[in-house]
Amino acid sequence: MALYCALERPHGYSRGVLPLLLALAALAVAPEGIRASAAEPPVAPGVAAADLDALQRAFDQVVQRVSPSVVGIRAQRRGPGESEAGDATRLLVNGSGTVVAPGGLILTNEHVVQGATEIEVLCFDGQKLRGTVFASDPRSDLAVLSIDRRDLPVATFCDWSQVARGHWTIALGNPFGLAGDGSLSVSVGVVANLDRSLPGLGEVDDRFYHDMIQTTAPIHPGNSGGPLFNIRGELIGVVTAMHTRAPSDEGIGFAIPMSPARRRIIDQLVQGRPIQYGYLGASVRTADAADGERAPAATRGVIVDQVEPHGPAAQAGVRVGDALLRYDDQPVRSPGHLADLVGRTEVGRQVTLTLLREGAPLTVVATIDVRDVSRVSWMRGGAVLWRGLRIVDLSPDVRRLLRVTDDVRGIAVIDVLPRSAGEQAGIQIGQVIEAVAGEKVDGVADLLARVRNARSDVVVIVRGQGARTIAP
Repeated sequence: MALYCALERPHGYSRGVLPLLLALAALAVAPEGIRASAAEPPVAPGVAAADLDALQRAFDQVVQRVSPSVVGIRAQRRGPGESEAGDATRLLVNGSGTVVAPGGLILTNEHVVQGATEIEVLCFDGQKLRGTVFASDPRSDLAVLSIDRRDLPVATFCDWSQVARGHWTIALGNPFGLAGDGSLSVSVGVVANLDRSLPGLGEVDDRFYHDMIQTTAPIHPGNSGGPLFNIRGELIGVVTAMHTRAPSDEGIGFAIPMSPARRRIIDQLVQGRPIQYGYLGASVRTADAADGERAPAATRGVIVDQVEPHGPAAQAGVRVGDALLRYDDQPVRSPGHLADLVGRTEVGRQVTLTLLREGAPLTVVATIDVRDVSRVSWMRGGAVLWRGLRIVDLSPDVRRLLRVTDDVRGIAVIDVLPRSAGEQAGIQIGQVIEAVAGEKVDGVADLLARVRNARSDVVVIVRGQGARTIAP
């Protein structure tokens, strides 16, 4: 799945679920004055015209009331290969946002402003202001921006327990960057469903979309980060993604729900506090009939596919192939459910895991650690970025490419970021790190376990080059 942006797929939608990014060259200008029109639908039999007029007034009042709380966003990013001082054409990402706290604090998607060098916020009255990222959380794909304006009204959050399928939804936003004058576009639909999971989307950036709102309100690139309101003008979601199969397909819209769990995250971001997530150190999959006695249908749970060496699950005694049935007192329904339970657990807390191993029940206790993106990347089989070095295990393919024999132990460096601590230490692409802090390392997981709490210089031994000191 690719981001819908010119960096990756400039000629249209890719198949699958897409974050709503529209990256345009900075000089590209959207045509002004584009308006859509449609004939008024006939009155349905048995529906009084007065009822339709009342419904129309309700929509009019909501749009008029909430519009001052909604903004358009233009985030500039460096183009491919552009340096910090480069003059190359930059990319423009269009998005939307909602004022959620006094003092000009605006809620949007983190993927809209990720890596932005400049952010412009377009207010309802046409005023354009510079925005800065006040706080962000890639995992939840939420960010809070700050602007120098204090008179914008704050949106009202919904009572999440009252949100249900079939309820009206109203989306306001900046599709295709057409809201340059501050006049946000409006689309209307219903809540098609709740608790929709979007597996695979955002894994590269470690985002977690597991309980999304599905809406029929038409949304497009540029709506991302904008509000989804109910018929009372209360904020029920943040428009985030769309699922489409072809350029002609209007797609299905998804929004991050304003559930109590998300409200807690937003409250922390508004206060400028960092967000921490719990980490178990095990990847799991859904159990199926082929798992047989490991996971009987009545108590199936999930199957452990991978365990991080030295991680909380490994230290508790969890093994690959175990069926994980319960997390504390909660039956585990799916991999996404387990990820949510672990993520919401306080770092350092002990939890009881109920397992089934070769048909026999087993209970172990794990101490939840803090989630770190590099550890998660290793669990997914990808390269890990540590102090500017992109490192991987010495797999057979890596050994062949680097011409490293089977008797060599360590970690391969496949990329070095410019001006990073790794580059300043003199480490180069293709080298092998054999030891860290005076001890041999067998792989990326081993290195991460040794340097996890390191806040100062780390000395590594590079094969054939000797010791190198890498700063924090």
